[in-house]
Amino acid sequence: MITIDLRQKKHSVEELLTLAKSESVLLYGKDGEHFILEETDDFEKEVEALGKSEKFMKFLEGRSKEKDTISISTIAKRLGM
Repeated sequence: MITIDLRQKKHSVEELLTLAKSESVLLYGKDGEHFILEETDDFEKEVEALGKSEKFMKFLEGRSKEKDTISISTIAKRLGM
């Protein structure tokens, strides 16, 4: 994985895309936030990236704890269908 810190040096979108064609790019933005840039044609890479995503894993954890469900017919009634 290539790491690019945009706080230190600016890069054009074209430069970043060219890099991402050969390898995943970890980008650090001006605010210190980080992003991954890579081609999307490889499903396994996307699954791996999501598995490493703290935000996504917290989302899944929250979803797994939900107990209540709403039936389709209840939703239809609420929408007046």
